[in-house]
Amino acid sequence: MLRTALGLLAAVAAGLALAACGSSSGEATTLLHQTFSGPHRINSGNLNFRVTVNPSGSSTLKGPITISFGGPFQSLGTGKLPASAFTVSIGAMGSNGSLTLTSTGTHGYVTFQGDSYELPQATFQRLESSFTQLGSSPGASSGSGLLGKLGIQPQHWLTNPQVVGDETVGGVTTTHIRAGINVAALLNDFNTFLGRASSLGVSGAGSLPHGISQATRNRIATEVQNPRFDVWTGTNDKTIRRLQITLSLPVSGQTSTLLGGLRSAVIALTMQYADLNQPQTITAPSPVLPYSQFQAKLRTLLQGLQGGLSGALSGGASSGLSGTSGSGTTGTSGSGTTGATGSGTSSAYQAYSQCIQSAAGNITKMQQCAPLLNGK
Repeated sequence: MLRTALGLLAAVAAGLALAACGSSSGEATTLLHQTFSGPHRINSGNLNFRVTVNPSGSSTLKGPITISFGGPFQSLGTGKLPASAFTVSIGAMGSNGSLTLTSTGTHGYVTFQGDSYELPQATFQRLESSFTQLGSSPGASSGSGLLGKLGIQPQHWLTNPQVVGDETVGGVTTTHIRAGINVAALLNDFNTFLGRASSLGVSGAGSLPHGISQATRNRIATEVQNPRFDVWTGTNDKTIRRLQITLSLPVSGQTSTLLGGLRSAVIALTMQYADLNQPQTITAPSPVLPYSQFQAKLRTLLQGLQGGLSGALSGGASSGLSGTSGSGTTGTSGSGTTGATGSGTSSAYQAYSQCIQSAAGNITKMQQCAPLLNGK
C-alpha cells in the first residue's frame, strides 16, 4: 500500500509540476515556456500537495474531504531518492489521520501514532528504483524527458493562457497565469500514461488499470464542468511556486442516491513550494520498531475506517465515523493521527464490511448492514 501511495503521489506531483506549456500566443505563453523549460532544477525546499473535494447536497458526506502530502526534501544527487520527511494526511466527515514517511536516502521509515518503524530494505530499494527510472532520461530536470516518457504532452490540453497579475506566494513575488483545460485531450494523455507507467518501473503502477476506454473518456469529458489551470511563477527566476487545477463534477442517478443525495463535487488539486532551494535537514526517527507491528496496527485502523465510511454511505453515519474524539469509532491518538479506538470492535467492522461487499451495490441491502456496526 505504501509503495502504491508513494508511486501515485510521485507520478501525479511530477506531472502537475511539469505540465504547463500552452499553445496560445502572447505574454502568458512566453512565461509558461520560460517556467517549464530550461534548467529550473528544484533541489530542496518544502512541498505541499493537496486534493480537496467539496461535496454539495449530500446528507451523509459533510464538509470538505482532503488528502494532503508534503514536507521538507533535499536532493542527494541525480538518480538518487531524495532525503525527505513527507506527511500524508486524510480528513473526512470530522475525522482525520496522518502518517509520516521519512527517507534518509539510504533507509526509509514510517511514523504513525507516535511510533516509528523502519521500512524493509527491499521495499525501500523498489522506491529508489522507481525514482531512478523516472529521473534517468535526458532533460528530466526540466520536465521534457519525463513527460515524454510518460506520454504526457500538456501543450495538447492547456488552452488560452492569460496573465492574471502579480501576487506574493511564500514570500516571493510571482506572476499568476491562468489557462483552460481541454479535458478530452488531458484524458487521452492520462490514458497513455497508464499504459506506460508499469513499463517504466513506477512503484505501485501494477495496481493501476492499463487504460480507460474511449467511451469512458468521452463520458467524463462531457461531464466535467469549469476546468481551470492556474500557475504562479517567480517573477525574477521564472521558477514555479504554486499551481492549481480545479473542476466540478455533477452527480446523479444511483451514485447520488448512494451518497446521500449528492448533487455535485468541486475538486481542487494544489501544489506549492516554500523555501525553494534552501537547505533542508532530514534525520532518521528514533527509536524504531519492527515493521510488522505497523502493518498490524494499520490493518486494524483501515478496517475501522472502511466500516465507518460504509456506514455513513448507507445511512449508518451515527455509528460510523463520529469525530476525532469522544466515544465514536474513530478517535485521535498521538500527534493528531487517527487511531482505531472507541466502542466499535474489529470483528464488527469485518462483519459489516463483508455484508457491504455481499450487497454488490444494492442500496437497500447495504442499508440493512448498518446494525452490524453495533454488533447486532
